[in-house]
Amino acid sequence: MQTVFKPAVSGNAPRPAVLARRALVCSASVAKSVAVPVRTSAGSDAGNASLNVNVAENSARGLIHRYMVMVQQNARRGTASTLTRTEVRGGGRKPYAQKGTGNARRGSNTSPLFPGGGISFGPKPKDWKICMNKKERRLALATALHSAAVDMLVVDKVAPIDVKTKNLVAMLEGLGCPADVKTLLIVKEASENLLKAGSNIATLAINTADCISVFDVLHADKILVDQAALEHINAFYSNA
Repeated sequence: MQTVFKPAVSGNAPRPAVLARRALVCSASVAKSVAVPVRTSAGSDAGNASLNVNVAENSARGLIHRYMVMVQQNARRGTASTLTRTEVRGGGRKPYAQKGTGNARRGSNTSPLFPGGGISFGPKPKDWKICMNKKERRLALATALHSAAVDMLVVDKVAPIDVKTKNLVAMLEGLGCPADVKTLLIVKEASENLLKAGSNIATLAINTADCISVFDVLHADKILVDQAALEHINAFYSNA
């Protein structure tokens, strides 16, 4: 019987999952240009713009799901804490006699069976943080933006907004985004007045082009993108 010797696997050799993720990122290709309608801040038609970002050809849904799980899990503070029977106050004496009472045998009132006693297997502070490769994160967000292009509208320039919320509501209604529609507004730079005016609109989320939330992209019914923000997205996510 011939013995076959397999070469030893080096400890630094990449794992199969790592190789699969590398292949996923390497298989990304620049998607065809997607036409997005352009409107002025007053609501009039101003032509079309193009959204051109890299997207994942294979396992796009799984990639976006892993990114979404990472974002939500990393948002956990991990500060939940309970007291065990050794940490709860009390328990210095036997609650009642061993025999003669008709009750079960008790040695301490800090038992988890007592009201006010310790908690069995309760939560303790922990770090919930998980990691994801930078190229994978960028590719996942670019794929999410590309999939939301059908609900996207480009604003040639967001008009200067004062601190009044009613003026921002009027502009959004002129762009087809009334108050009952979940809207994501992506701008190049968010002014203080814009953030204050938008803070009173429960269905509006405001992101900057360099800090886009994948949760807001997937949660929104309509996405408004400033022209300058679109240029930043095309330049940054076309190299994902």
